[in-house]
Amino acid sequence: MNMMINQIRKLNFTLLLILVSIKSFGQYSEYAIDGSEFNSVFQNVESGSFKGTVNGILIIKDSENKKTLLDFQGSYAKLEIEKDEHEVYDVSYKKYFGKTTSGKSGIEYQTYGSANSLSIRFRGGLYELSLIDGACDLIINGLEYSYKSEKSAEYLILRITKEIKLDKNHEESIKLLPDSTLIFAIQRN
Repeated sequence: MNMMINQIRKLNFTLLLILVSIKSFGQYSEYAIDGSEFNSVFQNVESGSFKGTVNGILIIKDSENKKTLLDFQGSYAKLEIEKDEHEVYDVSYKKYFGKTTSGKSGIEYQTYGSANSLSIRFRGGLYELSLIDGACDLIINGLEYSYKSEKSAEYLILRITKEIKLDKNHEESIKLLPDSTLIFAIQRN
């Protein structure tokens, strides 16, 4: 009987460890999901600079729950492609930059491997979430992206589908809210 009780205790302990592990690693899914290849015409380009424009809006909620609308109306944008000398997961880093209509705020969206990152310059601070790390296989949960191309340009469409928390040096944060949408129109040269 004692042997059976010990086996039950061991089984319970094992189940507890499994549940704790699932709970601990499950927190990651709040802001990250499995990534997949980016279907861009620039995907295999090793380096270069490409000009364009950005249109749309970002809806931001600050730490005091105040909402601010950042508008991008034919604003300046560019794509900088930086070669990865080691080509670990990708041939290059793709960095999309855009400025608001006023020029006071901006966005940087970056891809590498099967991962992405997002940074917003807002009220003098840089708020960001990057999943470009050791494995480069996760993308930001709540950020949908798609690419559409034509002969002279490629369009990168970014849609926020759920709140995304961006941190400023782990001190303060802002949230990007659903219905935020940006369209980068990048000239193919």
